[in-house]
Amino acid sequence: MSRAVRFERWGGPDVLHVVEVPTAAPGAGEVRVTVRAAGITAGESAAREGALAQLYPTAFPAGTGAEFAGVVTDTGPGVSGVTVGEEVLGWSPDRGGHADVVVVPAEAVVPKPAGVSWEVAGALYVAGVTAYSCVESTGVRDGDVVLVLGATSDVGTLTVQLARLCGATVVGVADLVHHEWLHAHGADAVVPAEDGDGLARTLRRRGVAVDVIVDTTGFEVDALARAFGVDVARCAAALPLEADLEFGVDQARRPEVLTELAELVAADRLHVPIAGSFPLAQVQDAFAMAERPHPQGRIVLLP
Repeated sequence: MSRAVRFERWGGPDVLHVVEVPTAAPGAGEVRVTVRAAGITAGESAAREGALAQLYPTAFPAGTGAEFAGVVTDTGPGVSGVTVGEEVLGWSPDRGGHADVVVVPAEAVVPKPAGVSWEVAGALYVAGVTAYSCVESTGVRDGDVVLVLGATSDVGTLTVQLARLCGATVVGVADLVHHEWLHAHGADAVVPAEDGDGLARTLRRRGVAVDVIVDTTGFEVDALARAFGVDVARCAAALPLEADLEFGVDQARRPEVLTELAELVAADRLHVPIAGSFPLAQVQDAFAMAERPHPQGRIVLLP
């Protein structure tokens, strides 16, 4: 037997509980991983509250945990390229990463570089691949000015850094209290959080022309594009991309993107702040912290 987080009705963190479940054996093409760390994401909170029920139907009892890192303990028939004892990070298509043990397709894990901590590895997939997708889909290149709304969010923090790695100048949008932190994490300039028109006026007064917009807060991208005079093709809304990653939309390049991100972390070129970690038994406390204002960074469960 092993432990896993489950919930049986929509609600707040109080509906989450840890139960004993049979330890599954991997089937054909699958691997079993003993979980060392698993991140908590905003999408999981929305799903638990029922906000995504129409888009992504959920059968109860339901699990949580879209991302994890751990050690491979068994492989099913037909698996090659993944070995027992290997340290990996990856994602759970069935959202079962908040557990002692998870069984996933072999292609859902990639090697964990030795220099990456368990906490960071377990919290890299959703925010990392979403941020990567935002930067790639908008064609960020050397010399661009990239505006990142919600720049201190999980996705925003990584978007700032990845855009800088492309040679862009990054303007982060965040509450004043977070400006010093944002500068320390790669933003070239920081402006207060306002509505789209107010931001456009502020930047025009400063003589800043924006080439790319990445929004992690839920603004209408079309409205932002009009306010800043930016081609809508160079605007990205992170929330739909994040939901797609967490709730099953296929993306064949996930393994190579996650591998690249892990290598950037190992090379000290990408930083994933960790704001707090909790044992699996304190999953309610972990989600409660994740769902209220807290120091910038990911919240991680450590089974």
